[in-house]
Amino acid sequence: MQEIIESSIDNDLAPVILFIYNRPHHAKKTLAALSQNLLADKSVLYVFADGPKENATDEDLSLIMQAREVVSEKQWCKEVILVAREKNMNLEDNIIDGITSVINKYGKAIMLDDDLISSPYFLQYCNEGLQVYQNNKQIFSINSYMFPIDFETGPETFLCPVATSSTGWATWADRWNLFENSPAYINEIDADSFLQNRFNVGLMNKMYMLKHMHTWDIRWYYTAFIRNGLGVFTTKSLIFNIGFDGSGTHKGGEDLVQELYAEPIPVFYQDSINLKHYSKLLNFVKPDPISLKQKIKNIVKRLINYKSV
Repeated sequence: MQEIIESSIDNDLAPVILFIYNRPHHAKKTLAALSQNLLADKSVLYVFADGPKENATDEDLSLIMQAREVVSEKQWCKEVILVAREKNMNLEDNIIDGITSVINKYGKAIMLDDDLISSPYFLQYCNEGLQVYQNNKQIFSINSYMFPIDFETGPETFLCPVATSSTGWATWADRWNLFENSPAYINEIDADSFLQNRFNVGLMNKMYMLKHMHTWDIRWYYTAFIRNGLGVFTTKSLIFNIGFDGSGTHKGGEDLVQELYAEPIPVFYQDSINLKHYSKLLNFVKPDPISLKQKIKNIVKRLINYKSV
């Protein structure tokens, strides 16, 4: 774990952690939006830049250096600390190590990726959420992204069993340090349809991700799931993802309609799940019968092709 320099800023705001690699244009847009946040001029920003892979081309090396140079272009926040990896750690390890290094110094942190445009009130919302729910150990994450769902209410927050998100979020050290790096109950969840239904969230198919992808965010979700954790969500999204252009490590979401809410969303303490909002979220991501039919056709097609080889 690389040693992290502690910021000299003395305030109760959570540090912001940004992860970059080889997308300088995305990183610049993310930093520009972050700099327009209400509390940016009072916040410390840690930027973790992953290093080049062993087989990196000259073009790869150039893009990696350009992304790092973007960080030094302006004073995006009150203080900016760049942690430049000499070698490639891969996406998962860079994120896990980066969060752990910073959050254990400050007790809390706000996380961003290099393809996320934030509302001017993103930092305010995350900091308020961290303060309001800091003593409720059942809350694992303050989440700022939301699908374009009509919740039939004004902008507000709600508690949800989905618990975690990897798209503009915040948490505390005591919850992050519960991180399950090697999930022990994969087989138990996989073997029980009721547990699977509870673990999955519609089209997200989190069980598949847990079994086959082993990404940091599905392990974080699993960490909250086995502890019956909850997450704080907004009815309006304070994050807009510009990474659905095929440039990132993980693909998908190109056809998703997104909205960015540019007004404050206050955080008030709640002690129960909002079942109306939770139901709307589940119905938004429920499996589409047409999509399932197409998936079955694709499986049959692959089997036919396999047998013909």
